[in-house]
Amino acid sequence: MEKSYFEDIICAKATPSGASAIAVIRVSGKNSWDILSKIFKPLNKKFAGFKSHRAYYGNIVDKNDIIDSMLLLTFKEGNSFTGEESFELNCHGSEVIVSLIIKILLKNGCRMAEPGEFSKRAFLNGKIKLSEAEAIMDIIHSSTKQSALIAVRQLGGRLTKEINIIKEDVANLLASIEVLIDYPEEDLAIDIENYSKKIALINFNLENLLKGYNRGKLYREGIQAVLLGKTNAGKSTLFNFLLDDDKAIVSDIHGTTRDYIDGLINIDGFGVRIYDTAGLRDTEDPIEKEGTRRSKELSSTSDIIFYVIDGECGLTEEDKNNLTEIENNKKILIIINKTDIINEKQTLINQIDNFIKNTKKNYKTVGISALKEDGLDDFNNAFISLLIGEKLTEKEDPILTNERHFLLLDGCRQNLINAFEKTQTGLLDLVAFELRECLDKIGEITGEITPQDILNRIFSSFCVGK
Repeated sequence: MEKSYFEDIICAKATPSGASAIAVIRVSGKNSWDILSKIFKPLNKKFAGFKSHRAYYGNIVDKNDIIDSMLLLTFKEGNSFTGEESFELNCHGSEVIVSLIIKILLKNGCRMAEPGEFSKRAFLNGKIKLSEAEAIMDIIHSSTKQSALIAVRQLGGRLTKEINIIKEDVANLLASIEVLIDYPEEDLAIDIENYSKKIALINFNLENLLKGYNRGKLYREGIQAVLLGKTNAGKSTLFNFLLDDDKAIVSDIHGTTRDYIDGLINIDGFGVRIYDTAGLRDTEDPIEKEGTRRSKELSSTSDIIFYVIDGECGLTEEDKNNLTEIENNKKILIIINKTDIINEKQTLINQIDNFIKNTKKNYKTVGISALKEDGLDDFNNAFISLLIGEKLTEKEDPILTNERHFLLLDGCRQNLINAFEKTQTGLLDLVAFELRECLDKIGEITGEITPQDILNRIFSSFCVGK
């Protein structure tokens, strides 16, 4: 867009609530600098007017009253985050001061920004793509290094670049097919084999992007892990070791843990919520029985199960029964605890492998001593390997994390499958229809054809200052 989408001037505090050394108030809109002449008095006696990308020190005033001294940053139209004339007031972080300044701004022609309105204006003014705007919120809500790293890459446009490559390939193929449809009198050659190969290649690249969604979702939303095992296997000791906190009661008495407790840890950048659950055993105690039921219920919805085996007792019949009851497609990290008091760890690992390998495919076995706090590196490596196969590297391709993007791209995949099938029958009109549908879905990701209600829903989840 050549001019700003909005004509009014908006303002909002961009920093969190509460007292702090500095608070930032953002203002954006056509002719927003006109407000500065009424409320900001530079302390530089040589001041000769505002320029873009400058910092000015001065006072915010309300008529003749000085409200606060602060640093002012100015941005001219076309060279700001929103694409509009804008400025930022870096004042002292008192809630009273911030409130007074915002009241002054409102009195002089501003209105309060809606949630996400700064980013929405940036998108509508062509400063960022829609997928990049959504990445801003992912950065804000990042709880781990890895989720932040992925969000930063998306904000930098890496995901948009991959999607645009697919879009361009689809558009080029559609153009070549539409020429045949629109100009049949030209007797142009129809190369069905070539069209089929191009569709298959586009779909291959698209499916590679889709494959990363489940992995990306784990980075973004975190992981739920459940500690399972028979009573007295050392689950609570392991739980405390992983959290580095004596949160769970540890006792030699069977059935000490009767309900689950949870804690959040970071494993190589993943936010992992671990649940310590009641030991699995047959019991007549109604409370312990309810604890066992809850343990199994939690395990059915978890992303991964940490099954703890008492290394001193070895693989017991109870363990075999418990492992057999776990869903075959569930990821299981089998942890041999108390390795500090056993000699034949590898023999036990082989025994476990021989028992489980024919029924469970997604498992790994690792030894650890929770009491001696030994084996944590082996545990972390096994966890990463089981969950995602490898660590995220600095050079890794963009990872799809947004559910809206996934659903639209999955729809594109179906359009390409349909187009491939129609190509084999020579029905080029139907092939073109499917390719247009595919382009429309990609346009909803980048924001080129996104309906207004979808835009409102996306930006309403943003915080006010963004």
